[in-house]
Formats: sequence, structure tokens, C-alpha cells
Amino acid sequence: MKLLLLSLAPMVMAGASVWIDTDPSVQRGVHEVDDGFALLQAFHSPELRIRGISIVFGNAPLTTALPIGKEIVQRFGPAGMPIYSGAAGAEELGAETDASRAIAKALKSERLTILVLGPATNVATVLRNHPELARRIERIIAVAGRRPGQRFLTGKATRPFRDFNFEMDPQAFQVILDSKVPLVLAPWEISSKVWLTRADLERLLKSNPASAWLTAAASDWLDFWKKSFDVDGFNPFDTLAVGYAIEPKAFRCESLPAKIETLADDNNYDLRKQ
Repeated sequence: MKLLLLSLAPMVMAGASVWIDTDPSVQRGVHEVDDGFALLQAFHSPELRIRGISIVFGNAPLTTALPIGKEIVQRFGPAGMPIYSGAAGAEELGAETDASRAIAKALKSERLTILVLGPATNVATVLRNHPELARRIERIIAVAGRRPGQRFLTGKATRPFRDFNFEMDPQAFQVILDSKVPLVLAPWEISSKVWLTRADLERLLKSNPASAWLTAAASDWLDFWKKSFDVDGFNPFDTLAVGYAIEPKAFRCESLPAKIETLADDNNYDLRKQ
């Protein structure tokens, strides 16, 4: 298993121009909903100037994630917000897509902070094909990373969670590291301390149409966590990256070296056998 070890970089200034690269899977049943929460959070944050949104494979296949992303943006995002289709798999690292072309064009117009809420394939493609644009990226905020020896365990889970975004395309993160673009990791270490409970979802249901739309799928996701891990809530992982972009002073961060290591697969680690 390949690991991306933790590195937290300097602050983002308020009023940042941002690009959001995401892998939404918001739908009824057992589907991740944190990208949906992160997008709504960004849409309701005047501190951010969202320049575009791109979709990548990850929590759902690209063919599923793209229409979900379009629905969220069209229903609840800023009017006229562009949304672009990106990589359908890690094997497309380096292949130009509407997403990679749009990100490159946006970077030529202004410096951007890029939020990577899914696998980093789209952003790494830009850096691989247009290395001169690395200096146009203020920083990348990615939902990934861990310290050496960390395992992602919650509740009564017997096997660790994967560092999913990273493990879906480790080579993309190597491209980012090689580019020397400032990298902020929003890792499990912090996001696992934030919980959305049933009471939170009930309050959200009454707060605004966007939150009410998301609550049905989130309720299914919460039921899955209760059944699988015996916990009364779930962690909205991707919201951490948006929160840091909005108000970096709210976080205590460390500047650390980062590298990718290949170790035994976490999926073969079982607490019951330890």
C-alpha cells in the first residue's frame, strides 16, 4: 500500500480565488455525501471566490459523479458557475480533458488555490502537461495524508479505512510533490474529530433548501455508519479542506516533510487478529 505522509503548509489568505476539484456521489443508499456538504459549504462562504468546479472519478464513477455535480451546482451554486468533466481513472493521468484544459486556462488568468476533494488526477495532469503553471497555484489543499504508522479506525470497525483519495491515484500526488507547489493536507487526523449526528441532520433539514436536499442521502449514510461501526454520526471529511480555505487561522498546523511510501495493505490489517 502506498502512503502519503502528512505535510501541512502555510495559510490561505481570506478572499482566495479557488478552484474545486471533486468526486461527488450524493444519492440515496450507501454513498459518500461529504463532497456534497463541502460544495454547499463553499457556495455559502463569501470568503471564497469560486472560479470553477471540475469532476473526477473517485467516490463514484465519472459517469455518475458528473451529473450529480452538475445538479448540485445548477440547483445551489452561483449562477452560471462552470463545471467540467475530468479523468475517469488513474490511467488517464496526463490525458487532457475538459477539466484539465479549464484549470490550465483559469491559472493563466489568475493565481488560484485549488481544493482537491477526490483523487488528484485532474490537477496532476495540469502540472505534468503544463509545469510552467505550477507558479500560478497559490497552494493545493488536498483531502489526504497521514503520519507514519497511523491507521484510520473509527467506532467498532475491525479494519482501517483507506486513505481513499490518495490511494486511488498515488502517482498524481507524486506529480504534485515533484512540482513543489505548496501543499496543505486536510487529513483524517483532523477531520475524524468532526461529527454530523442525527440531531445535526434534523436541524439542517429545516435550515434551507440546499441542506434539506442533501439530508435524505446523508441520513442513509448515517444509518450505514451506525450499522457498520456502531457510531452515532459520520465524519464529513471534505468539509475540512473548505473550512481551511475559508478561515485558516481556525486551525493549528505543522510544516512537515512529505513523501510517498509503499507498505503492507491496510485492507489486510484486522484488529481481531492483533
